[in-house]
Amino acid sequence: MTMRFQRYGKTYQLQIENARDLEHVLALDEALWVATSAPVSAFRCDPKLAELINTDGGGRINTHELRSAIRWMLGVLSDHTLPKRPDTPLALEAIRGDTPEGKRLRASAAEVIACGETADSTSISIAAVRSYLGHLREQPLNGDGIAVPVAATGEARRLIEDVLDCTGSTEDASGDPGIDEPQLDAFMAAVKGLLEWREAGSGINADSLVPFGAETPAIYHHYADIAGPVNAFFHACRVLNFDAKTGSHFESAAISAVDATSDADLDAWLRTRPLARVNAEGRLPLDSAEVNPFYVTAVEALRTEVLPRILDVCPDRLDESDWAAVGEALKPYGDYVHSKQGANVEKLPPERLEAYRDGTLADEVRRLIEEDRRISEVRAGVLALERLLLYRGNLLRLANNFVSFSELYDVSDRALFEMGSAVIDGRWFNLAFKVDDLAAHQKIAKDSNIFTLYLEIDGLASKPPFTVAVPAMAGSKGNLQVGKRGVFFDTDGREHNARVIQIIANPISVREALGAPFVRLWAFMLGKIESMSTASEKALQQQTDSMLAAPSATPAGQPVPPATQAGSANMLMGLSVAAAAIGSAFAFITKTLASLDKVDILMGVLGAALVVMLPVSLIAILKLRRQDLSALLEGCGWAINARMRPTREQRRQFTRSPRFPADAEGTPNRRLLYALLVVAGGLLLILVLRR
Repeated sequence: MTMRFQRYGKTYQLQIENARDLEHVLALDEALWVATSAPVSAFRCDPKLAELINTDGGGRINTHELRSAIRWMLGVLSDHTLPKRPDTPLALEAIRGDTPEGKRLRASAAEVIACGETADSTSISIAAVRSYLGHLREQPLNGDGIAVPVAATGEARRLIEDVLDCTGSTEDASGDPGIDEPQLDAFMAAVKGLLEWREAGSGINADSLVPFGAETPAIYHHYADIAGPVNAFFHACRVLNFDAKTGSHFESAAISAVDATSDADLDAWLRTRPLARVNAEGRLPLDSAEVNPFYVTAVEALRTEVLPRILDVCPDRLDESDWAAVGEALKPYGDYVHSKQGANVEKLPPERLEAYRDGTLADEVRRLIEEDRRISEVRAGVLALERLLLYRGNLLRLANNFVSFSELYDVSDRALFEMGSAVIDGRWFNLAFKVDDLAAHQKIAKDSNIFTLYLEIDGLASKPPFTVAVPAMAGSKGNLQVGKRGVFFDTDGREHNARVIQIIANPISVREALGAPFVRLWAFMLGKIESMSTASEKALQQQTDSMLAAPSATPAGQPVPPATQAGSANMLMGLSVAAAAIGSAFAFITKTLASLDKVDILMGVLGAALVVMLPVSLIAILKLRRQDLSALLEGCGWAINARMRPTREQRRQFTRSPRFPADAEGTPNRRLLYALLVVAGGLLLILVLRR
């Protein structure tokens, strides 16, 4: 069967109506696809469907992923009849029984049916599969390879709990904490290492390991507590002995920025200073008066608890050779401490560690994990069955929203990437695309030549608000402006509050474009009249004020000064002259128009209007013809091949002004308006013919 193409809008697209057409998608050149890539979030579909198709997890659906999904579905079905409803059950006979994949899917369907998830033993539905998976997730062994405490009993359960306590947890499919086999192995290695470390310590010669008996751990603790700063001090002394200039660096103290009232800030600054004053002799003073205050306690413990037990005489100043002797004496115990293993399980009682040593309980837990793996195979088969049912019920529609855009051009349906409809300024805007990045979308959408509204839509049920791009395709701008409010109905019919937050201004229709020059001219004339009126009003006000102010300055009973009388006379004369001029101008205009032929007047007005309207209409028509909906989708992250020029039907569908009910009273009579327009046009034609 050959491929069939159909013209949608102003592009030719593959007609996709059945499974055979989906086979043609596999062979269709990508350049003939309407879209070659789209964000997963753009589609209103089952989230699991988008996850399954997006095999690389990149958040986008590409041509090879859609092809792979179609190829797999057609390969496991023997009956390629695709349902109109996505939840239509699938007959088991429609699954191929002559391939390993088909046999596995049939077995998984039989497993679901055997568990009583469906009453029909000859077909399987997506609802039954998901019910089975839901019950499976609630079981202790649910096929995810994670052992949870409730899956075991007795000592094996306590082992799982101890592993959770010592090594952390992995979330089970049900959401409960559990452990996997690598965690169990790490725990057992820690138990073995800790026990062997303890045994190794008990077998070492006590004289070399603990030369100071039971006090050795405390002595080593005091030594280790100050060892780092002491080593740094002697190292700084060697540097100073090499280059005396470095002494100024050791002595400098950048304390100006330290808050002297904060103990924490002072301690932080002291930690940056040497243990004591660095000297070329390389001797550490042990007197607390000469030691960095931050280390006084540790140095005192070194002087009283460590040095007297190792050195014959405790010096007032410690040199590097004596310090090396101290480290050598405590090295065996230090090496033992540093070789410690299994610190994360040290908090468990010794007897419990011994109970875990032979691995018997660990093997019991491993058997649970192995049993869970067996269930995992069953679960994987049921998940594959879910994949088949989702593909069978949705791939045909998805292809008509990706390879072709037939649903977008179908005024009776909604495309998968449409968000809903907005009611603003007395109109329905029936096309909306979800926008994730407003600034990025505007950069691309400005080249669409479409008047575009950006609406902020309030979320429902504590969900965050989102933004949609809405094209205005018919009528005029009207009262559309930033801040304008309206309502938005999503594709499920739920109502949201909406507010215009941005606008990309472009001509909406030829009618609006033709009227734009006259609207601007009328606005210009109103502005001029208003400015002239304001100026005249000010001048008149000034003259009136000067006239009224002069008599007020004249005492009662005194005659009005001649200057004031002259000013009043001049003002009255000016008003008379102005009135006469206006009357003369009006009379001249009336006489001139009366002397002209009425046809000449009409033709002159018509000619002037044509001079203005023809270029404006031509530019508007050209710009409207270049309108491209694909730019709005590309701004949302789509990769579009075809130019999506809106048709006349689409314009009326995407932006619609509702009509009043036919039997309503008191509504505008559009028929009378149309009749008057026809009569006016006829009279104009008669006058032209008379010329």
